[in-house]
Amino acid sequence: METQKFRDCDVAVKHALHFGDHEVEQLFREIETLKIIEYDRNVISMLGWRMINDKPAIVFELAQEDLLRYVKIQKLIDKKEIPFKTIISILWQIAKGMEFIASKNIVHRDLAARNVLLTNDFQAKISDFGLAVINNTDIKETALIKKFPVRWMSIEAIAEKLFSEKSDVWAFSVLMFEVFSLGQDPYAGIETRQILRFLRSGERLSRPELATNGMYEMMCSCWEENLETRPKFEELVVKLHDVLEGENGYSKYYEELELLQEQGGSGQSNLNNSVALEVLDDDSL
Repeated sequence: METQKFRDCDVAVKHALHFGDHEVEQLFREIETLKIIEYDRNVISMLGWRMINDKPAIVFELAQEDLLRYVKIQKLIDKKEIPFKTIISILWQIAKGMEFIASKNIVHRDLAARNVLLTNDFQAKISDFGLAVINNTDIKETALIKKFPVRWMSIEAIAEKLFSEKSDVWAFSVLMFEVFSLGQDPYAGIETRQILRFLRSGERLSRPELATNGMYEMMCSCWEENLETRPKFEELVVKLHDVLEGENGYSKYYEELELLQEQGGSGQSNLNNSVALEVLDDDSL
């Protein structure tokens, strides 16, 4: 780890609030995962850990904001003032961080805007590895996990508890929806138990107002039911980099976005189909 940069710095401490086995197990899982990851600039750095009152506590580098809160704040300003280049840069950084995580054969399983932290200079830091697992090929969950984030999960993850880099890719695209909708809840208006039927019917999240058609096409490619046709993170890194740095990439994006906003609105999803999907509560499986 690049320890030198973390000397004499502010830190954050994460610890279990309760003695429940589930919470402690997730913290130990997070510790072991971060040991494998070691250091990447787009992954939150674990500086150490220790037992306090028979519960683990993890010391992290400090990041001042989380992505979900950041995009919700953008709702309060004029759309013309929204820093789209910063937002796309953040998405590119997250894709780079997830590419690195996948290269370590780790599946995050809880990628969402709430679990991405931001520094004051807008470095994105992927955090919260309490559900992460080491991936040999594809992972079929057999152990009981108290909660899964259903609204960010792929079809195979919901239906079969099958997790891989490609299920993280699906979650990344839901995160993109959160960002371009400035913090809207995924599948708002649909009960959690109805989401699997909704997705299997071919429906997907609609295009958020701040996403261009090209960006939405990228998002939809991550929501392909067939795992083999979904892109890998390395492909998403290249595509997002092209928007940022390619010839006329960003200016073209901004021009298309302005045109779409002049035409008005985003696509709408069909909420009619539903099926009972047994879940523990309305937000998790």
